Amino acid sequence: MTDGEARAGVLSKRALVIASHAVERAALAEGTDENMVVLALFQRLPYFEREREVYARIARRAAVTVVGMVDSGRPDLPHGVTPVLLRAEENLAREWSVAVLTPTFGGSVVAQDLDDVDPSATSVEAARRFQGRWGFRRDEAYAEVVRLRDALGDRLPPTARIKIDEVLKSVTTPAAAPVENRAEAALRHLAGRLERQAPSKPEDPALSADPDTGLATMAGISGWLGASTDTVPLGLILITVDDLDEVGRRHGDRVKMHTEQNIADLIREDLRPLDRAVRLGNAEFLLVQPALESADLTERSLRLERRLGALHTTYPFVDLHPRTTTMLTRKRPLPVNSLRSQLRKVPTSALWPPSHGMLPTPNGNGSPWFR
Repeated sequence: MTDGEARAGVLSKRALVIASHAVERAALAEGTDENMVVLALFQRLPYFEREREVYARIARRAAVTVVGMVDSGRPDLPHGVTPVLLRAEENLAREWSVAVLTPTFGGSVVAQDLDDVDPSATSVEAARRFQGRWGFRRDEAYAEVVRLRDALGDRLPPTARIKIDEVLKSVTTPAAAPVENRAEAALRHLAGRLERQAPSKPEDPALSADPDTGLATMAGISGWLGASTDTVPLGLILITVDDLDEVGRRHGDRVKMHTEQNIADLIREDLRPLDRAVRLGNAEFLLVQPALESADLTERSLRLERRLGALHTTYPFVDLHPRTTTMLTRKRPLPVNSLRSQLRKVPTSALWPPSHGMLPTPNGNGSPWFR
């Protein structure tokens, strides 16, 4: 069995989407009039919104449909869908689960967010990793319905709890294990094929690149950043190079262009395929690195500041005074203003004239271009 065909272990978001859709479609299958209970945990409302119509249809067929998520207030859900609000700090808030149970059928997906990413993925959402399992085994689905019922406790309305208990009591016949195993094997194979063929979405060139450095723009990374949720921790490094405006004024656009490109080349070094380097403005740059440890983030920031400060040894030999600061955050939009407030101040008098090197003169005699 290949990794893509595994039903348990560390699973990609793509694998969980495929498995969840399969379980949800099974709940909508025609030809059955059995009592059905559906319990699902969506982490955050934006993830549910993508499946709103599916759950509206499920609610019309099921005896009870319960959806849990973290939200600031009671969300506007389709008729028949019972919402349960979760606390951001509780374990259920990190869970991605779907459990469907009838007297004769069961299917379930249960996964815990690892706060980890695949560094080779093409977007933050696609990179997410989970520890979990999925399957079409009625006994597993039964156990998950019981677990979720008990975990949600008195947050479930009494009518929902009564209906859940009625469906649980109706499960009396032995499970059709041979049928379950064959259906599951077929879906494992199909899910593995679909996951490997997952299409990548290229970034829009018109939005994604700063013309002077080739770095990304804030508009360009919106699709890469994905859903406006707080589920993925992000490591941020803000870099400010106060001297860039003065370089252009004193030495012209050509020298400034070379200096900007040198800065961009250094910022791009050691980035994972998933990371993004962004130009915020003329003298501001931002690194966005998902699921990075605090110590690693600090070390990268200090190393980058040292190397940018040493650019006076590289053509066009301009001495720069970079400042950096870091933040681990789950906030969206990105808290750039909070990062700016953290930057230490450098006295304007320290910026010019530079303390190292000199710019070449047109006649090449090495005399300073500036006084």
